[in-house]
Amino acid sequence: MLAFIWIVTLVGLALWTLATWGLHTLLTIDPKWLDDVQALARNVPFADTIEHWFPGWQELLEVLVDLAQTVLTWVGTNAPLVAWIVWGIGALVLLGTGGVLTLIVTLLRDDKPRLGST
Repeated sequence: MLAFIWIVTLVGLALWTLATWGLHTLLTIDPKWLDDVQALARNVPFADTIEHWFPGWQELLEVLVDLAQTVLTWVGTNAPLVAWIVWGIGALVLLGTGGVLTLIVTLLRDDKPRLGST
């Protein structure tokens, strides 16, 4: 049982490491791709109908895209720090869970000699 707990914990740690590497890769993508969203927003079909229902939606979209570029630029420059913090927290949770499960199995294990057994 203990081997199963630690194999699952180590596989989980490997998958968590892979997911964190993917997060780092996503965070370091150049946020200039959001400029394409602004170009697409200018060419939306039925923009006048949307403007009727949501006045100022294109200006709001431009502000939100600029805000998203600013945030992604900041996060992108701090991507290694963010990725290490996320990985560390997840690794501590995984290893802590493995340790607690090991403690529970060890405490509940019945290794006492039975009466009448040799």
